[in-house]
Amino acid sequence: MENRMLNRLVVPFLLAVIVLAGCAAPAAPTPAAPTASNAGAAEDVTAGELIVYTSRSESLFKPVIEAFNQVYPDVKVTMLTGSNGELAAKLLEERANPQADLLVNSDTLTMESLAEQGLFAPNDSPAVTAVPESLRADDGNWVALTLRPRVIMYNTDLVTPEEAPQTMMDLTDPQWQGQLGAADSRNGAMVAQLVAMRHLLGEEAMTAFVQGLVANDTQWFGGHTDVRKAVGAGELAVGLVNHYYYHLSLAEGAPVAVVYPDQEEGGTGLIVNSTNAGVIDGARHPELAQLFIDFMLSPEGQKVYADLNFEYPVTPGVATAEGVPPLDDFKLADVTLKTMWEELEPTQQAAQAAGLP
Repeated sequence: MENRMLNRLVVPFLLAVIVLAGCAAPAAPTPAAPTASNAGAAEDVTAGELIVYTSRSESLFKPVIEAFNQVYPDVKVTMLTGSNGELAAKLLEERANPQADLLVNSDTLTMESLAEQGLFAPNDSPAVTAVPESLRADDGNWVALTLRPRVIMYNTDLVTPEEAPQTMMDLTDPQWQGQLGAADSRNGAMVAQLVAMRHLLGEEAMTAFVQGLVANDTQWFGGHTDVRKAVGAGELAVGLVNHYYYHLSLAEGAPVAVVYPDQEEGGTGLIVNSTNAGVIDGARHPELAQLFIDFMLSPEGQKVYADLNFEYPVTPGVATAEGVPPLDDFKLADVTLKTMWEELEPTQQAAQAAGLP
């Protein structure tokens, strides 16, 4: 069982969370001291060393650590970065002697798979339990930190607003042949979109979508940074990305605009994924790991993510960055994490057969 799950973790099809449409907003959590439910937790743990494994970029995560240290200056935070699959494999290799205290990643189904194998400790912190059930494990062993919808960005020197694709299926129109960029099967958010499309539209439509992208000579990349840079530079007209990549390009002065797709009458709505965190079971410093999660879910921590990376906070009352529209303005895709988990393997097989690289 463990080897089978490890293979599912490290194959290219690593999946990001799909947010339940219309999920209720959580009550605003406040940073909480470690609770008695954490074995061996001290009454006031605000000093020591914390080891974090993260797939988040170093440029984003360092400011989060710096903000945490402004509140807790006596906690030394050391981070190890890597891809979602690399870090999952490393955690499984180290499970008999955990080296990390905390995992922060961008692939919820990897979190769910690791949780099935007992890699995370339960966490009943009020900050965690305040997050909607669709965005955390039942016992809190992992929890979402930020949300990122799938969008279509385009170069305004090459595409007018009237010409811009309004739905995901519009990207299969032959007019975009040779002008489109997207992440390939190595990217969890891309695969998450395909799982959602298969669930919402059926396997035939999802297969037609992949085949249409392939027929349009889509330029495939391992991640979204290359997609957004190619669109911003005018090398490609249109790109399929998470929303914040558009905002990053816009902040750099690139001539880009964005479409939040599938909002028409009867449309499927936005597909939304998340970043996540979980305390490693058997970690040397579980109290500090929980403290760090509480901070990331606090208004102060959420604001760092919102301002620096244009992501959507999961904590209510925290403003998005200027120019980022509220998620409440959009219709969200009506799919659940359980459905995504069950439909992962058949989607992998169908997408591979359709030609997704």
